[in-house]
Amino acid sequence: NLAVVQHVADDVMVMYLGRPVEVGPKEDIYARPLHPYTQALLSATPTIHPDPNKPKIKIVGELPNPLNPPPGCAFHKRCPYATARCSTEEPQLRALDNRQVACHYAEQFVA
Repeated sequence: NLAVVQHVADDVMVMYLGRPVEVGPKEDIYARPLHPYTQALLSATPTIHPDPNKPKIKIVGELPNPLNPPPGCAFHKRCPYATARCSTEEPQLRALDNRQVACHYAEQFVA
């Protein structure tokens, strides 16, 4: 529950199908998530004062079998930014903007 985690943790690890996709200080992840899955999760987290101008990000598609995850990025079948590279090459966690993120295209989300 990301609404609770924000108040009890200093660092956050977001996982998808058992794989870490974003790890770092909660302030950075909540202010500007860099992985598409983290972006969708945070957009769906209830808040006391929701921003009506901030759209919810809907995750479409079937949840893959966690016992037999797809090749490449585990999120690629549901990611709106996925390319052919994502379906064949698994992104590794790498340092970017004060955190670790596993996305081939995370740089495009850094302001």
